[in-house]
Amino acid sequence: MKTVEHVKDLYKGKNSILYTIENGLTVHDVTIDAGIGEEIYIGHISDLHYNYCNQQDFDEANPVVMSTYENRKWLANGESVPNIRRCLEFMDDVDALVANGDIMDYLSYGCMELTKKELWDKYPDMLAISGGHDILRKMQGKVDDETTKESRIELLQKFWINDIFYATKLIKDKLLIIGMFNDCGQYNATQEKKLRADIELARGKGYGIIIFQHEPICSHNPIHSDLKIDEYISQGDIHDGKPKNFCDGVNCAGSVHSDEQTMRVYNLITKNADVVKAVFSGHFHNDLDLEILGSYPDGTVAYIPQFVKTASAYDMGHLMRIIVK
Repeated sequence: MKTVEHVKDLYKGKNSILYTIENGLTVHDVTIDAGIGEEIYIGHISDLHYNYCNQQDFDEANPVVMSTYENRKWLANGESVPNIRRCLEFMDDVDALVANGDIMDYLSYGCMELTKKELWDKYPDMLAISGGHDILRKMQGKVDDETTKESRIELLQKFWINDIFYATKLIKDKLLIIGMFNDCGQYNATQEKKLRADIELARGKGYGIIIFQHEPICSHNPIHSDLKIDEYISQGDIHDGKPKNFCDGVNCAGSVHSDEQTMRVYNLITKNADVVKAVFSGHFHNDLDLEILGSYPDGTVAYIPQFVKTASAYDMGHLMRIIVK
């Protein structure tokens, strides 16, 4: 992995450091001890928010998409592309690349075109996770979308580079990375079945598991019940200055609002700390360094690191480099 000179250190945690480099990129280096016996490097970007309409959009003239085009000005006309390219070029030596949700700002032909051109075609082995933006056509538009969420997911799945709800990649026969779609902090029964099987596989083979999903999960760690994002590792804009309850109160899996199905998947993640070594997410547009209060299968308490990545679209680009040992 590249060694670079820090222009400015922004944060130093127990297993992570956030800094800027000479070309303006903000880099978050994270180290995970997975007991795998060698180093594996993962490039992690999130919230790319490709915002674009192409000629096919204008020819079809879907009123929902056209209203979004007229009203959604943030990063319009592919403005985030240079920042994302800068991130990707910096991570050209990693063992795996993950784009963790809200890759597209909304569901349009133009956004899909940019995604294919900038990601799928250049990085065919990458792992891509979906976020809430990826399945929405209305984004600050004035026209409601009368299509179903299921129909939009079906359309996106035909385009997406891997399975939207559950995808895996085994790296160097040592580390299993898993990507899951958890829109609104929810999981489904198929995800539960696949995750349970992969946990047993990893335990039998001696793999470590790292989970990537767009939305973080609640930590059930009391120190996160009154987390002031502004005073933490604030690099984004999705906060109102008020403390957030990442212990059990935010609208994420494991919150007081979670359904039984979601809690079963949540418990699989948090109660198998012998193989589940870390969780990575985006969504909140801030860099957060958290610890989930979990356990080993025998009930012994264990803390699982959870890192939240800010939007890669911001500033001159934000990225995370994960070193798994």
